[in-house]
Parts: sequence; structure tokens; C-alpha cells
Amino acid sequence: MSEAVDIAKMKGEDKAAILLYALGPEAATPIIQSLEDESLAKISKKMADLGRIDTEVLQAVLDDYLAVHESSDPLLYSSQKDVMHLLEHAVDQEKAQEIIEYLEKPKQFTIWEKLSRLNPTMILSYIESEHPQTIALILGKIDSSVASQVIAKLSDDIQMSVLVRMSKIESVPAELVQDIEEILEREMAEATNGSGMSFDGMVSLVEILKTLDKDVSTSILERLESNDEELFSQVDKLLLVFEDLLALSGKDIQTILKHISSDDLVKALKGAPDELAERFFGNMSQRAAEIMREDMQVMPPLKLVDVEDAQQSILQVVRKLDDDGSISLSSDDLV
Repeated sequence: MSEAVDIAKMKGEDKAAILLYALGPEAATPIIQSLEDESLAKISKKMADLGRIDTEVLQAVLDDYLAVHESSDPLLYSSQKDVMHLLEHAVDQEKAQEIIEYLEKPKQFTIWEKLSRLNPTMILSYIESEHPQTIALILGKIDSSVASQVIAKLSDDIQMSVLVRMSKIESVPAELVQDIEEILEREMAEATNGSGMSFDGMVSLVEILKTLDKDVSTSILERLESNDEELFSQVDKLLLVFEDLLALSGKDIQTILKHISSDDLVKALKGAPDELAERFFGNMSQRAAEIMREDMQVMPPLKLVDVEDAQQSILQVVRKLDDDGSISLSSDDLV
């Protein structure tokens, strides 16, 4: 199928989502601000579902945009109503409705496609406890560019074992592949608690929202919540992540420490960068820091979902303290 045919079949919302992704946060912000509620919700949903965009597709969308911009009709918008109107001339109304319902069904990604669209660090959290042979099989099934980033994060001994085993793989029993798929599907479902995954398009959408003034972003989020609560929940979680607390002042960290439990902090720091852990340790008494370090060392491995729950609990406190004016999330990287 040629690029021209692919572009011709794409809806205006899909093209707009890809174009905003290509423009980046700074250039896309004015466009986001001018969107009507319904358009904002639709395009935001599309951006969240983008995933990885092939270079050819991106170039084709940009070329299409330039061609439209230079034409006498610069504003083209494809809606369900437009599609229905076109289908009415080719098939009866009942058949047209069946086609529309089929087109609107969410795409069902395979487990390998899902993994390929995740952050390499998150992929590592799913597979690092597996046997090197299993890790080799999994990394051999996902996108090679993503697999290479995961391999780079493995410890030296595991990394070499995985690479050697991967080089020797010639064929894999279908039953074994199916077992691995089922385990990964179950673990991913448990880890996300049914809230969905953060893919490349979602990251782009969040970065755009982060560039807006707080009053504007708050207004947009309120509109988004009223149109799509599930998408709002995913975006809201990503607007402030635990690693963002690195940008806070020592005074703000000390304020946070007064309002959170030690148990939550220990669990949260188990899944955080060492730099962030030291940031918290450096803003508490030496004795308290020593005790917490010891607690972290003796604590058994935690499930990813337990770490994320603890981090989200702390972030809820952080958001409340910011709303109260007790701390300031004023960094360019915070909302």
C-alpha cells in the first residue's frame, strides 16, 4: 500500500495528532489552546494512542499538511458524519453503520507491540527477574531499537548471558511463546491496575500540557475530564511523576517529609533513582536517614504496582501542599 493511499484513508483527527506530535510542545501549545472542547478530547485521545510513528508516515502527513495549507481550502476536517455521507453513496445505511462501528473499535495490540511501545525502564521491571533465556526470547520478539535500550540497562553478567543465549535461538516452541505471552499480559494488567499504558503519543501530549501556564492547563484538564475521564486520569498521573520531585528545593522536600509516612517513602524510594533517594536523605536527620537506608536494604523486592501506589500516595500529598501554597511546583518541568 502506498503512502498516498494511507494518507487518504487517515481521518483529520489522526493527521492533527501526528502533526502536533511533530511540532513539539512549544509550537503546538497555541493550537491546543484554541481547540474547542470536542476537538480537544478527540485529538488528545488520538495523540495518546499514537505509539511509535514511522518516519515515512510522519513525512507523508507533513507533506499533506503543506499541500492543504497552500490550497484554496486550508481547513479540512473529517468527521464520522462525513464518512457516513461518503459511505451512503456506496452501500446501504445499515452496512455503512457496521463499517463505522468497525472503524471505531480500538486496535487490539499484541503483547509484543504493547511492550515495544513502553519505556525501556518499565520493560526492564517486567523481565529483569526472569531467567536469561526467557529474557532473550522476549527481547528477540520486540522492536529491536527498544530491545537494545533494555539490554543496555541490564547488569553486566545478565547482559552477557542474555546476548549469548539470544545468538543461539533458532526456533521456539509455540507452547512456550504462548505461556510467556499469557504471563506478560497478566503481569502488565496487574501492574497498571487496568488504567492503561503510557505510550509515546501520551508522553507528547503531557509535554505539551506542561508548557502551558497553570491556569490554562487546569482549564484544559477540566474540559478533558468532562469529555474523557479515563484519558484525563492517565494524563493527570503523568503530569507530575515521582522523579519530578528532584527539582524541588530542600525546604519543600522538608515540608513534604512532615506530611508523608515513612512506610510510603521507603517503598517509593525503592523504585526511584539513587539521586532522588539521596535528595530525601539529605533533608532529614542523619539518624533518620540511616534508619531508612537500613529499612530499604532489608526490604524484600517489591512489585512494581506497590512502588507506584506508594509514589502516587506521596504525589497526592505533594499536589495538595502545592494547592495550599505550602510548597511550590514552579519548575519548568512541574505542573
